[in-house]
Amino acid sequence: MSAYNRAELVPVARGTIMTKLPHSQQTDTAISGRFARFPRTAALIVLALPAVAGAHHSFAGFYYPDRTIEIEGVVTEVSWFNPHGRMRVEVTDESGASDIWDVETGSVSVLRTRGVDPDLVQVGDRIRLAGDAAIRNDTGIYGRQLLLADGREILLSIGVAPRWTDAGTGELIAPAFDEQTAAAARESAVGVFRVWGTVLDDPAAFPMYKGGYPLTEAGRATLAQWDAASAALNDCTLKAMPYIMITPYPIEFIRDGDDIVIRMEEDDAVRRIHMGAASPPGEPSFLGFSTGSWDGDALVVETTHMQAEIFSPDGVRQSEDIRVVERFMPSADGERMDYRITIDDPVTFAEPFDLTRYFVWRPDLTVSAYDCVDGSTASPPL
Repeated sequence: MSAYNRAELVPVARGTIMTKLPHSQQTDTAISGRFARFPRTAALIVLALPAVAGAHHSFAGFYYPDRTIEIEGVVTEVSWFNPHGRMRVEVTDESGASDIWDVETGSVSVLRTRGVDPDLVQVGDRIRLAGDAAIRNDTGIYGRQLLLADGREILLSIGVAPRWTDAGTGELIAPAFDEQTAAAARESAVGVFRVWGTVLDDPAAFPMYKGGYPLTEAGRATLAQWDAASAALNDCTLKAMPYIMITPYPIEFIRDGDDIVIRMEEDDAVRRIHMGAASPPGEPSFLGFSTGSWDGDALVVETTHMQAEIFSPDGVRQSEDIRVVERFMPSADGERMDYRITIDDPVTFAEPFDLTRYFVWRPDLTVSAYDCVDGSTASPPL
């Protein structure tokens, strides 16, 4: 059984794995002249500023954050899941020799919030990709931008800007607003009780964890044992509280009797906020025990009884003594919700400190089922 209580969610269609087309169907004759052929051995390596690779799932030890490469080729396999999408692309050089490249991308949930239909990329399509070079695989890449043969660009990851197009030209694929869903949401939204999303490209909204924590000697000793190349923050590993609050995916506040439930798309996590008298459990849990109160329109939540789990994507680990106080502060017009969490863990941190972020109202979104499939980072098991 999962460490989380699962909500009853409407299932979404699972990604599909497509098989390789016959070579005769992978010719260049239907491709416009938009792409230049890249040599197999060069793949156009350029320096770039470090991207937000480790902000949500850890890619340290798997990809070079300061080495951007481009490849062009034909898609032979594609699979869209959480926490990462995966593709294989056949790259052919001028001599006719070819390599199969393993491609990892951002999650299907990120693509959905950006209005990207996974069917836009099909087996047999010629595409261009830019992203981080893999450390352990000479033909591996974490794809951040993708250029379709018709000139439209897809942003595959968080914290990236268009590479080949300008957002004002209309060639960058943008979210499609679902007016029917939004109309229903507007009728029921009150205060915090609505679906909230994340502005993925604003550092004030994401990521929330930025390092520089006041570690104790014990906290530093635990951090020194962290293996950045481990799978502890990759694949379908569940996130504990408070780390789950880094989520870039939709969350929703719902009344459940006297209590409040926070449904989260990531991990299908469900947090119960006890608004009346309630006794804490005898044992700690992933999401802990939360009690809430109102301060005007702000929801104040105190959480205790959390397990000693990963605290942040850089490997800091919390103790079972951790206690957090959250403030969810919606604006008067309901368009934005500021969030502040105070961390108090005397074993790990020398003093309490705050982390902040904000959410935005997304009436066009719903909290969907989290379609997660395990797979080894930098070596997609398609």
